[in-house]
Amino acid sequence: MLTTSKKKRAVIIGAGPMGFETALRALDRGFEVTILEAGRVGENIRQWQHVRFFSPFGMNISPCVRQALQGNLPSDDAILTGGEFVETVLQPLSRLPELDGKIHPGQRVVSVARSGLGKVGLPNHPLRIERPFRVLTEDIEGRERIFEADLVFDASGVYSQPNWAGTAGMPALGERDLGSRIVRHLRDFDGSEFQRNAGKKILLIGHGHSAAHAAIALNNIITRAPSTQVIWAVRTDRTKPILEVPDDPLSERGKVAQAANEIAQSPPKNMRILRRTTLEALVEAIDSLKVKLKIWRNFEEVTVEEIFALTGYRPNLEMLRELTAEFSGVSEGVAGLYRALTNITDCLAKIEINPNDLQTGETGFFSVGIKSYGRNSGFLLKSGVEQLNAIFSGL
Repeated sequence: MLTTSKKKRAVIIGAGPMGFETALRALDRGFEVTILEAGRVGENIRQWQHVRFFSPFGMNISPCVRQALQGNLPSDDAILTGGEFVETVLQPLSRLPELDGKIHPGQRVVSVARSGLGKVGLPNHPLRIERPFRVLTEDIEGRERIFEADLVFDASGVYSQPNWAGTAGMPALGERDLGSRIVRHLRDFDGSEFQRNAGKKILLIGHGHSAAHAAIALNNIITRAPSTQVIWAVRTDRTKPILEVPDDPLSERGKVAQAANEIAQSPPKNMRILRRTTLEALVEAIDSLKVKLKIWRNFEEVTVEEIFALTGYRPNLEMLRELTAEFSGVSEGVAGLYRALTNITDCLAKIEINPNDLQTGETGFFSVGIKSYGRNSGFLLKSGVEQLNAIFSGL
C-alpha cells in the first residue's frame, strides 16, 4: 500500500505485452498510469503478425491478464500468430475501462532524464531520487510533449532497431547510405509480399529463426514462381545453419528449424546456400544492388533486386543516455541481468534471478521485457512476467 495520499505516477514505454503486464500491476498498486507507444497498440508484434509464436498461448499470458480480460481466450496449448495475439489479448486490454485515456499511441519517446539533472547530476546521491523523471516524446507530426513520472518502465522492446548486416556487427561498405533498400523485418512472403518478390533475384542474410522463416517462405516462392532466384548467405559453416534443440519442447520452433535446415541441405535449383559468408559492400544500380560477398577466403560480386537482412535486433539506448542506468557492454541489456544470463543457451532453461539483477542503477527506472535482455535472443514472455513480479514485490 502507498504511504502517502498522492499517487505515484508511472510512465510505461511501449503498449505491447510487457507494457500492459506492467500497467495492470501498477494500477493494482494504486499508481497513476500513462502508456506511451510510438505506433499502434502491439506495433512490434504487428510487424510479424503472420508468423506463429513458438510458445503455446498458456506460456504467453499471466494470471493478471486472464483476470483482467475475463473473456473467451484461446486454449493454453494454442499456437497463435502475432496478429491473433494482438486481436485476442492486446486490443481487448487497451479497451479496459481502467486504461481509458491512459494510452497514448503515436508518441515516440525521444529522451528520459531526471528533472533538472542529466547523467552527471548528483549520481548515487539520495537527493537524485527526489527529482521526478521527465519524458520527452514526439508524435508523427513532430509535435513534442513532456510527461512527468516517479517511476519509468521501459518496455519498448528491440524490434525497431535491427542489427547491421555487415561483418562483426559493423555496417558493410555502403550499407548506411543504402539502408532503406534493405528489408530488415520478416515479411509475409506467402501472402501480400508474394507478387513483389516472385521472379526476382533475392539475397537473404542470417541464420536465426527469422531467417529460417524467410528461407521457408522463399523456397515456397521458388516453387510457385520458378524464375525466382535466391542466395542464402549464412556466417556459420554448419551444414544445418539453424540451431536445433534436441527433442525441442517448443514444437513450433523445432518444426521451423528442421524445415529450414532441410532446405539448406538440399536446396532447390534456384537457391544457393553460401556458408561462412559475410556482406562486405553494396552499391546501388538501376533497379538493383551490386553486392560484394566474402565467402570464406574468397570474394564474389552478385547483383540482386532485393536484400533481406534478418540478423537480429538491439535495444535503442539513445533515449536513455541521460540516466545513470547501467547496461552491459556485451548484450546492451541490463548489466546485472546479463551476468545472470551468462552461459544460458536456451530460453526454457531455468534462470535464477536475484531481484538486484533487475536494478538498473537509476532508482525508479526499470528496463522490462525483451529490452532488458538486450541482444540476447533467449527471451520468453513468461520470463518477462517473472521479472515484473520480482520488480513489483520490491516497490
